[in-house]
Amino acid sequence: MGISTTGNDVQASWIAYLKAQSTLISLLANNSQVKESQWQGEIFSYPAVRIAVDFFPSVNGCIPRAEIFIDVFSEQKSSDEASNIAGTIQKLIHRKPFTSVGVTSFMVIVQKVEHPTRSIFAWQSGIKINTLIA
Repeated sequence: MGISTTGNDVQASWIAYLKAQSTLISLLANNSQVKESQWQGEIFSYPAVRIAVDFFPSVNGCIPRAEIFIDVFSEQKSSDEASNIAGTIQKLIHRKPFTSVGVTSFMVIVQKVEHPTRSIFAWQSGIKINTLIA
């Protein structure tokens, strides 16, 4: 990782990594349902996973870090699907470093898996992760 690594690079890395996880993709409509949180396409299929990143670049030689926020959406009548997908993501990433599209995430720690909440459109569960970036 160079000095030019950005939050967008980290986000792209996480999206690519999760799209490569067959265990997760088997739970989604198709792998195009893993996207950045700010995606605003016209077609939205459920269940879906959205990823946001707060990136903290290196300061005075400190290791860059990121907070990753993953939202899981399900339109089922029960929260079970959203909970199941969030739990699957937790199992796939907690304490499991990886490199994807040239960015390494290590010391990957799942800090919180939120209970599902219901909006008029879907159930939503969130996952908060802290990681160091190399």
